[in-house]
Amino acid sequence: MSLNVVCSYQQSQIFKTSRYFRQNLGLVATVESNGRRGMNKNDSFSYFYQTQYKTTIYAQGNVGDIKFYIDHGIKDSTFAIYTGDTFEEFLYTFDQSYIREKGIDNYLGFLLKDVDLKYEEMVKNNEVKKLEPQQEGDPDAIFKNPGNVTYADFKAYLEKKQKERYKNNML
Repeated sequence: MSLNVVCSYQQSQIFKTSRYFRQNLGLVATVESNGRRGMNKNDSFSYFYQTQYKTTIYAQGNVGDIKFYIDHGIKDSTFAIYTGDTFEEFLYTFDQSYIREKGIDNYLGFLLKDVDLKYEEMVKNNEVKKLEPQQEGDPDAIFKNPGNVTYADFKAYLEKKQKERYKNNML
């Protein structure tokens, strides 16, 4: 599973001190298509970040499967790690004291382990939510108490109306 780290320029300079860091400036942010410039969709993470936050990020390099990007809009000590196919976001605060004590490579290992645990926990929680029974809607609630209608009630009402329509057309 690959990780994408988006941080400020100052933080990226510290991440670059890892002995496993390899510089890789990535793909261009825009490409020409039909005489017009548009976003490059080949780098799926950069495209996702651009559409989500309306800002361009710049690739700096990687440490194994961990890719590092700079967002010049980030001014404080927080950075984000994105993982999974849907690019789930985990926010962290840059810990200078941990890096001074144990080194940047150990810090990256700590982040990798922490993100992996949080992602697994999130996946388990999502599976549990899927297994929970959905609340059945009351199609007559729209007429009984219109101010207290839920989405499930409205959906049940539309399904009932659809069934009645087909029932009347079959006769």
